[in-house]
Amino acid sequence: MGHVAVNLRTRTTLTCHDLPVTDTATLPADLAEPVGGPPLAPWSRRVVAALLDGAILGGATWVVLGSGASEPSLAPTFTPGAAPEQGWFTSPWLVGLLVAMLALQGWTGATPGKRVAGVAIVRLSDGLPVGFLASALRVVAHLLDGIFLIGYLRPLWNVRKQTFADSIVGTLAVQTREPPAHPWFARFRHERSAWRSAVVTVVAVSLCLLGVAFSSTQTGAASEYETDVPCAADVRSATASVQASRHVQTFVDRRLWVTRASTEADQTALSITWTWVDTGPSPARRVHEIDILDADGMVVSTIEQEVAFDHPAVLDPVRITPSDLSSAGGPGWTVESRLVSDGTTVASCVVSQQDWDAVHRG
Repeated sequence: MGHVAVNLRTRTTLTCHDLPVTDTATLPADLAEPVGGPPLAPWSRRVVAALLDGAILGGATWVVLGSGASEPSLAPTFTPGAAPEQGWFTSPWLVGLLVAMLALQGWTGATPGKRVAGVAIVRLSDGLPVGFLASALRVVAHLLDGIFLIGYLRPLWNVRKQTFADSIVGTLAVQTREPPAHPWFARFRHERSAWRSAVVTVVAVSLCLLGVAFSSTQTGAASEYETDVPCAADVRSATASVQASRHVQTFVDRRLWVTRASTEADQTALSITWTWVDTGPSPARRVHEIDILDADGMVVSTIEQEVAFDHPAVLDPVRITPSDLSSAGGPGWTVESRLVSDGTTVASCVVSQQDWDAVHRG
């Protein structure tokens, strides 16, 4: 009797709570992409979610600590630069906010930014939210992703779109706004409701919009004031008056209705303003000249300002910063301001560094 050989090809399916993983001939089961459950979140959505969460944390840091403070992050990176003036961990409000964000991600699968972007973080093993501790560990593991940003780019080529942190902790980023409830809260989970989901999404969108608004600085002048500086004036053939002063301008940062001190330094300058009443024949050219002289009386820099033929002519203030004075004139600098009509000096004013320093100390 002849024998018939039968070759049976088997197909193995591994099911992990709504996230079935199907074996293929070319891809091992532990690397295959899940099918049948929520699709894996695209890299672009994950980037949007990270930016929105970063805006919330950054905006809150500015509100609490002002400009120049470090801010917490759910996606830390290695960013070289000057040390921050104050760390976020010094504020219980910011520590509490970070803990709340980790709790939301751990127990509901999504932070406000992820909710808006339609991304949820779930366990690879069963598709459920990962819990608070795993959520916190995942943020710590992101430090590995932050090295040259390679780990954050890894979802572009990884079959499961995982960062190194995802692989270490055993998580997936899936595209959904309604992941299954964490086991601790499953018994409190109501039937899915479109209006309840919409309300949660609206709240998340509102938080993200506030975060973006509070992350955008608008720097404006807070105050300006002037203190007179002695100026040795010499008026010869014109009626003129001059004011030399120490001009100071301070700045603040404004975001929506909140104002904080700005990291921009106060701007200080030597300000010289002339009022010129020229009653004689109209000259061909009138000019305001300013010379910066060194301690030996040598001219090292000259500034010219054309003067209009108004009667009287109130010249725009000429402002020279102390750094410009020091770099040009060096110690012992002198500033000579002159009104010149057709090449003839009709009025002058001299300010010395000694007088400037006396006002600055005062």
